[in-house]
Amino acid sequence: MSLPLPFPARRSTALIELTDALVVFAVAAGVGLRIWILVSSPGTVDGDEGVWGLMIRHVLDGEWPAFYWGQAYGGTQEVFLSAPVVALFGLSPITIRIAPIGLWAVASVLVWRVGRRTIGEPQARLAAGLFWLWPTYFLWKSTRAHGFYGSTLVLGLVVLLLVLRLRERPSRRDLVLLGLALGCGWWASPQIAIVALPAVVWLVWQRPGIVRGWWLILPSAAIGALPWLVANVRHDWYSFDLGANDGRRVDHLHNLFAATLPTALGLRLPFSLAWVGHVYLGSALYLLALAGFAWLLVRRRGSELGLLTLTALVFPAFYVISPYTWLNVEPRYLAVLSPVLALLVGLPLATPRRAAAVLAVALSLSIVGVAELERQRLAAAHAEKVEIPDDISPLLRTLRQHDVKHAFASYWVAWRLTFETDEQTVVATTSEYRPIIQNGRVLPRDDNQGRYPSFYRLVLRDRNAAHIFISGGDVEARVRPLLRRAAYRRLEAGGFLVYLPPTTGDGSE
Repeated sequence: MSLPLPFPARRSTALIELTDALVVFAVAAGVGLRIWILVSSPGTVDGDEGVWGLMIRHVLDGEWPAFYWGQAYGGTQEVFLSAPVVALFGLSPITIRIAPIGLWAVASVLVWRVGRRTIGEPQARLAAGLFWLWPTYFLWKSTRAHGFYGSTLVLGLVVLLLVLRLRERPSRRDLVLLGLALGCGWWASPQIAIVALPAVVWLVWQRPGIVRGWWLILPSAAIGALPWLVANVRHDWYSFDLGANDGRRVDHLHNLFAATLPTALGLRLPFSLAWVGHVYLGSALYLLALAGFAWLLVRRRGSELGLLTLTALVFPAFYVISPYTWLNVEPRYLAVLSPVLALLVGLPLATPRRAAAVLAVALSLSIVGVAELERQRLAAAHAEKVEIPDDISPLLRTLRQHDVKHAFASYWVAWRLTFETDEQTVVATTSEYRPIIQNGRVLPRDDNQGRYPSFYRLVLRDRNAAHIFISGGDVEARVRPLLRRAAYRRLEAGGFLVYLPPTTGDGSE
């Protein structure tokens, strides 16, 4: 016969069970929200996903790209991770999205592991659950094959975890792993510096003797970054050509605090920047979050927690100097910082009641956000100043009926069509569209040949290449007089317009 547990022991067991129940609930809620997002746009890929999907197909055909097509950054780890799935189950929207969803799940586990060494248990588990179900934007982003955000997120968390472990007990294995994580992270995206640089500085400050392990870290980092190094040696170090900084730096800082940070906290809707609930409620919660961080800086102590606060404090400097952070309608450049935000929010969740309240607020924000994303179609792709129809099956039927093998279209239409047809119809992107008539055919005359110039050149060689526009867009009206002069035939296809060239005797020249 077992003796009853004393009251404190029974209370402790009950608290552990309640915390575990909250974590399980958070995991289930995060899964449910992602299913909701996927079901709300079944089979619909955007142009960027089309590029990544076709890169996976080309990897299976023997290509080994180091970066996202057409740019010198954005590593292809997720392309190679997705390749076995596509090889087994075919190229489809769901098969190209499995890797990013899986990486976000791995990141949630790593948030817990980092949290154990910074904010302690049970807050670490609760912060991981919080990260998995909130906010709206990163729920949506985790279900999109946008290339390198999931891999950079995971590698950034690996860097944080290894730095914490090395601070506790240096080992050669962890020094090598840290170098590999830093190198792979740099290849994935320069955004890794957001967490890597403060983490390394913090580690050296906490344990100065760690610098003696440079002979293990640097070669490992070079191995991890080998694809980046090889590509840059071949192309005159093109990754350092970042382009002009769009906008003033003060505007970048304003974007961060007025738009992208509150969106990364789930308080503003991505793409519209409307406050969730109401401007007064959303801004009040935002001010409360900022006040909580200020209190944390003043009152809290602990070297491990300092790693999180240091990362959060220096982040605005990275945001200001980046040439890309003029974008304010979505917080994509806060993805690597999002685990730190979840851990800082999770710090006060020391009691089940407090944890339940915060998780309930976070879940409510996510539910409202996802519902508004769907109701207002905030994440719908746009091109030519109009929304792209979700259903492109009428357009696909028209292209098949008229045996269209090649065409020109705007970026978001071109890559989706080439993906959907599995390259049975190759559509070249046209960004400038300064059309001319040459040898009886209308050509876009773009100086920029798109992300994959081989496609552009292939379409350019075909005298029977069509032109595709979105109905009601601003491009077709401008090009229409020239197409009519060249006797192109105009067809309507479910929200799209297809212009076919005059019939010729042979298909190409």
